[in-house]
Amino acid sequence: MKVRALLLRTDWNAVEHCCPNVAPTTPVILRQLLDDDPRVRGTAVRELSEAVTHQGTFYSATAPAALFVAAVLGDPRTVARVTPQRPWEIELHGEKLSSLRVLLLDWLGDTAQNTNHPPEWPPGAQEDIDAFLTIRPALYDAVHPFLSDGEQEVRDAALCAILPLLTDSTPTRHVPALTNAVHQLAARDTPYRWYAVDRLVAWGQDTSHYPEPPQPGPNRFAGPVNQYTVQGDHDPWAGHVEPWPDSVYDALP
Repeated sequence: MKVRALLLRTDWNAVEHCCPNVAPTTPVILRQLLDDDPRVRGTAVRELSEAVTHQGTFYSATAPAALFVAAVLGDPRTVARVTPQRPWEIELHGEKLSSLRVLLLDWLGDTAQNTNHPPEWPPGAQEDIDAFLTIRPALYDAVHPFLSDGEQEVRDAALCAILPLLTDSTPTRHVPALTNAVHQLAARDTPYRWYAVDRLVAWGQDTSHYPEPPQPGPNRFAGPVNQYTVQGDHDPWAGHVEPWPDSVYDALP
């Protein structure tokens, strides 16, 4: 109810004018997240990232979009398995389906993680970053029920999403249970493992019995400043591994 009340007070005029040259207007994308066509839903996840968190940037639409995503997490349509892949990615690598609910939780978690690296990161106007920080308690309340979801992948995604949403106002009774759950996540081979280890280190927990995260290898093409790059398909510290999805603009002549 808290999320829905905030959503009703959203300034959708600000959302309408966010990144018009990158993706369709944000309200259109948000409606497409619950489209009858699963393919449209998958593409909308990617368009959401491009529109309101492009390259980790915070816009005036970021916080309102996050509230919308939080409000629809429990919608039955988010249980469907979708893919945000481009057609050529499917052709080259095969189709990879994920629960829409997991993808939305991952988006919320990734966005929240971006606020934890000041002052250089994240990019964007401070007022837009502050707007997202303000709604973290509401997002926490929306995500928390999914920690006990019947699907393991949803529980993992919810846990990884809720960690960067913790604030000083988070009820202390939740912390021991979260700590135990994060230890369990760090012990399993999932895309969330390294973020779980990172959080445990930040909390002063013993992580010596967990595998060391993959280390970046030398980049022989880099200049004198950027001498290293992460090898492989993804940053091992990222909370979620997501293929770069298709764009509605790819079909334009």
